[in-house]
Amino acid sequence: MKTEHALVFTCERKARAPLPDAGRLCEVLRSLPALEGDRGFDLFVPHPEHERLALFGDGEPPFVIVECRGEDPQALRQWLDGSALRDALLQACAPAADAAAEAPQWRAGIFRVEREPVPSPRDDGAAPLSLVVHYYGPVDDPARFAAYYVANHPPILARLPAVREVLCYVPTGAVPRMLPVDATVIRNEVRFDSMDALLASLRSPVLADLRADTKTFPRFGRSTHYPMLRRRLVPGG
Repeated sequence: MKTEHALVFTCERKARAPLPDAGRLCEVLRSLPALEGDRGFDLFVPHPEHERLALFGDGEPPFVIVECRGEDPQALRQWLDGSALRDALLQACAPAADAAAEAPQWRAGIFRVEREPVPSPRDDGAAPLSLVVHYYGPVDDPARFAAYYVANHPPILARLPAVREVLCYVPTGAVPRMLPVDATVIRNEVRFDSMDALLASLRSPVLADLRADTKTFPRFGRSTHYPMLRRRLVPGG
């Protein structure tokens, strides 16, 4: 299996910053040329019932996440360094209400994608709900933290009932121009068919095993957990 990479843009909520218009964002992403070997864009928005996941208490989710997946990290790096995709993301934001409004708070990074086998997968990422988890520093050694996490935590996540995919996103160290760098030390997605399936899964005994494993991690700062709906956008589609 070829190694996958992902270019990920995350838009956080800021009090005085304009937020992207969802329809306009879809429009501008579809207007971009496709990268060779990629599968288009995945657009993540908060699940309308995200407040049902009160287990973690992580507050407001990101406003939107845009992901472009491909096999060639150099092609993704060209997207990251170029202006077309960045300008498209900024164009999707509503005009500022006044001159003092801040720029939208996008952050970006390129990640290597590690996939953990699960008992009942769905083909081509068809499961629409992703529990998106971010781990943040401070960490003593980011590479050691990521290696430990990928080796130990995903096999337990794959035991969750009704889980469809388990994906780990390992930072490659690429630094974007003109945008803040994504500061996560590891990003994780656990995909399900519905919010009900996710909540039922988290009531299983596997959750206790996950919490016990978390206590063995090398030192880290914090983590966040948000249920997001995922939509595939194909350029020109």
